[in-house]
Amino acid sequence: MMNKKTILTIPFVTLGLISLPCLANDSATDENKSQSVERIVVTGELMKDPTKTYTDPKKPRLPLPAYDGAGFLKTIPGFSIGRKGGAGGDPSLRGLGGSRLSIVDDGQHVAGTCGGRMDPPTAYIYPEAYDNITVIKGPQTVKYGPVGSAGTVLFEKDRHSFDEAGLDGRASMTAGSFGRTDYLVELKAGDEKHYFDMDVNQSSSDHYKDGDGNKVQSSYDRSNYNFALGWTPTEQTVLELAYGSSSGEAEYADRANKAREISNENYTFLLQHEFESDWLNSIELQAYSNKNDHIMDQFDQGVNSGTNVRRATQGGHLWLGFTLASDWTLTAGVDHMDSTHDGRSINPAIDNGLDDLLNKPFKDNMRYQTSGLFVESTYELSHGQLLAGARYDHWKTELMVGQQGERNDDLFSGYGRYELTSGNSQYYAGIGHAQRIPDYWEIMKADVNNPSQKAFDLAPEKTTQLDIGWIYEADIAISTSLFYGEIRDYILIDANTDKTSAYNIDATVYGGEIAATIPLTEHFSTQTSVSYSHGDNDTAGTPLGQIPPLEGRITLDYQYNQWAAGLLWRLVAAQDRVAIGEGNISGQDLAESSGFGTLSFNASWKHNDALLVSFGVENLFDITYAEHISRSGAGNDIPGSEPTFQVNEPGRTAWVKVDYTF
Repeated sequence: MMNKKTILTIPFVTLGLISLPCLANDSATDENKSQSVERIVVTGELMKDPTKTYTDPKKPRLPLPAYDGAGFLKTIPGFSIGRKGGAGGDPSLRGLGGSRLSIVDDGQHVAGTCGGRMDPPTAYIYPEAYDNITVIKGPQTVKYGPVGSAGTVLFEKDRHSFDEAGLDGRASMTAGSFGRTDYLVELKAGDEKHYFDMDVNQSSSDHYKDGDGNKVQSSYDRSNYNFALGWTPTEQTVLELAYGSSSGEAEYADRANKAREISNENYTFLLQHEFESDWLNSIELQAYSNKNDHIMDQFDQGVNSGTNVRRATQGGHLWLGFTLASDWTLTAGVDHMDSTHDGRSINPAIDNGLDDLLNKPFKDNMRYQTSGLFVESTYELSHGQLLAGARYDHWKTELMVGQQGERNDDLFSGYGRYELTSGNSQYYAGIGHAQRIPDYWEIMKADVNNPSQKAFDLAPEKTTQLDIGWIYEADIAISTSLFYGEIRDYILIDANTDKTSAYNIDATVYGGEIAATIPLTEHFSTQTSVSYSHGDNDTAGTPLGQIPPLEGRITLDYQYNQWAAGLLWRLVAAQDRVAIGEGNISGQDLAESSGFGTLSFNASWKHNDALLVSFGVENLFDITYAEHISRSGAGNDIPGSEPTFQVNEPGRTAWVKVDYTF
């Protein structure tokens, strides 16, 4: 029988509603641990580690995520998704979206291509194919490339070794309303020295209907393939070569263009080694290359309009882990990334149709090059630890469209955090600073002072944020997280000008999240979470655009032997603090929004460790509503449907999922 072990990864235990990484200083008693109940269908998340939320993407979730990373993140309190249709939503954390949120795809940085954000980085991620997802809130790490001022999301895969030759695998299938179908097949095989990983998945959906029965343009179809070959000469060493490919198409309710092609191809090389040394602990070297190809057009609607854009990104990192003393560890590293965006478009006067578009030459639009150097340190104290990090990034940006230009930026980021453990409680307080250059989408907006030019001279954005919190684990589990941030030279997108423009302002943001899991009886438990964000445009003395309203979630869960069931009640307040026409690259405020509440139901049956059947019904009362952060539904033009002011959310949605592990 195969005995599989995972190397260079974090072990997992379960608390409340989610699977969470073990903490080295976990002070929970055996009695406390025995009271932890494994929830089969995930309906909420608690923070287990200061500033970090961990989750298992392979478990069924409520609400049912879309096929991409944004759909998954929507299930985590604090996140909002700007809905365009059924997929391709743009995630934001605590009201800060776009490039303020760093998305790391198993070590890679994969940037989108579309000027209208049809394909944000999360569009290329099928979450269930990953082993762990970690959300780091705020600028509280400098390790994973350019710092995300809002936070960092890590989609991670495990590397495996085997004590003897063997094979295991997993298959899952999902079927739901509006023609939703998903399948995933995973295989892992190997022996003491080698392994092979493979996952193949596909997801598709027809247009959904809102609560009024109005069809919303939202269909999509996407396939992903990933393969990895690994060599494990010792238990301390792994070398891996991996290849991934994905392709898909989608329609959206907020625009006339359809995504004929959204594809990605990537290659990675990884070396990880742990040293038997008193001072040098580990080394990790990764190199990657990925290419995105995106075609958007209106040819099928009889309109001679189409564009093909691409992005090629190469990069890598080298990390070294050190032990400086018995209570002092340090990680140092360097990384580099080179990303080029190019495109081609139809000229209606001389070109006609898709063939003419595909025969046109590509022209470079913009190129980014960045090199970074960082150090992170952890110093153990008697009842806690002190963490700190610093980072330097050098950026070179070249603009080759609309105007010629080159800029060089030297940016500095860092953080310090104190964590105290006392009994069943953890307390933390951290201050972080992140500097961010304007991204492709911001630069391609108009200069507010010269609308005929691009906004190439935007100042880098500088965020300084305080994060504090308390985590408690006993018969009940509680996590709290509060933040206060001042943003100098915040890059605002303003659609009220003659041409949509980008310019710098000063802003303040604050808010937080609180969640608790409470056992009620032997078989019943509940979880409650509340998230709130507030933003001010300090320069204009007005609200900051694209800030989500107050949101709360309440669950009631039942579990008996292999059966489980639950209710999720989601309550969202009205939002009257708006800045019409202002926001970020993901979208701008459209209007004040009304509050709403939705109720969802789920149930599941588990047979041993091999078979899990789960099902659910969302928006049980079939209400019609739209999230505050949403795109305009003016592009909703499929036969039998009507345009809407915002892109409405799906009406009553039923789904069933089968997981089989072998």
